Amino acid sequence: MDTRAFSPEITSAMRNLRGSALLTRGHINLMSLEAVALRLADRWERRRDAVYAYAVKTLERHLGEAIYYLRVSETDFLVIQQAGGKYAAQLACLRCLGEVFTYFLGAADPADLVIREVTRLTDQGLEAVRVDHDALAVAAEREQEAVAASPAAADTTESWSPLITSNGRRLRVSCALEPVIELKGFAKIGNRITRRVLSVGTEESLGAADLQALSGRDIEKIDIATIARGLDRLRSEEGEGRLLSVIMPVSFTSLSSQQGRSAVAAMLQSAKSYVRTGVICEVCDIKDVPQTALLAATSLIGPACLLLTGGLGVVPPRPPANLRSAGLHALSFEAPQGLVGDAEFHRWATAALNASKPIAKSVMLYRLNSQRHVAIAALLGASHASLRAAAPARPAQVADDRRMADATL
Repeated sequence: MDTRAFSPEITSAMRNLRGSALLTRGHINLMSLEAVALRLADRWERRRDAVYAYAVKTLERHLGEAIYYLRVSETDFLVIQQAGGKYAAQLACLRCLGEVFTYFLGAADPADLVIREVTRLTDQGLEAVRVDHDALAVAAEREQEAVAASPAAADTTESWSPLITSNGRRLRVSCALEPVIELKGFAKIGNRITRRVLSVGTEESLGAADLQALSGRDIEKIDIATIARGLDRLRSEEGEGRLLSVIMPVSFTSLSSQQGRSAVAAMLQSAKSYVRTGVICEVCDIKDVPQTALLAATSLIGPACLLLTGGLGVVPPRPPANLRSAGLHALSFEAPQGLVGDAEFHRWATAALNASKPIAKSVMLYRLNSQRHVAIAALLGASHASLRAAAPARPAQVADDRRMADATL
């Protein structure tokens, strides 16, 4: 039995894991870089940050979005996996560690690859036992055979599937597919992935201010979780035939870092297999981003996208100067839920279009309250729209509503 004592900040971040079933399932492990540090010797100080970055990249490549990790000491990473079997989780950590050794040192002695299963979390740190390499591969194989024999056994994800933030808060990401209509031809072009971030326990939805208060790394994980869940839904609907495109939301925060851009680019590449023409990337949280910073981010991610749109959500009182010449092909807005009457919707949609004219030719109006409002949006010159209701807009009905709106407005 090994014990590790950590700083109050680290133990606080782990506090919400104490009652988690992930602990008893063997899904919380320590990946040790101690042997890397010893082998690098006096080069460790100089190479340390590069080792950390490669370790993180390797974990994310192998384990995807159903993972949370935290560096809890100079040479220890705490790795929490939300799904799969105990031995598969530990074997994945072992393989990741092996890649880190191979990249920096050429090869590793099996004794250098140290994975510890966390058995207890305390106010001071944790207790863990070293994983037996020799027994691990066999145990993982038997575990996989058991899952194949009983598929229900594979679903070991906790019901709340938490995303644990850097300050220890547990969040759950929920998403849905929202059908999007191209208003010139009244045809469905694809789906927009929409998200809700919920606080585990209260199930309260986080607002824009709550999300902005999160760290950049937390926002990146929320973005990736949203896209991953959206792609799962697309995969389940693939039998209906591939649509033209999918609109994926991404925060500017994620695109502003190399790590975030790399993760988003990988998801974009994966999403292309579900559509016929390409992926539209909706860049969110751009209201106060400097023009030069936004242009730099869109220039780097643009080649991976069919189109780049700017998601403003709320209609600004005047055209945002920072969005001009920022590499955006369209702007998008979400209609307030209370816009029920035709006249008030007409005023809101007109303001959205006027705010967009100096910036982009296309305007997407999302979450409209009725098919009639979709028709009014088309009449005013919007390029795309979606309904708030779960049922998709019927193109023939939208065309009829447009003729009626044209006659009455």
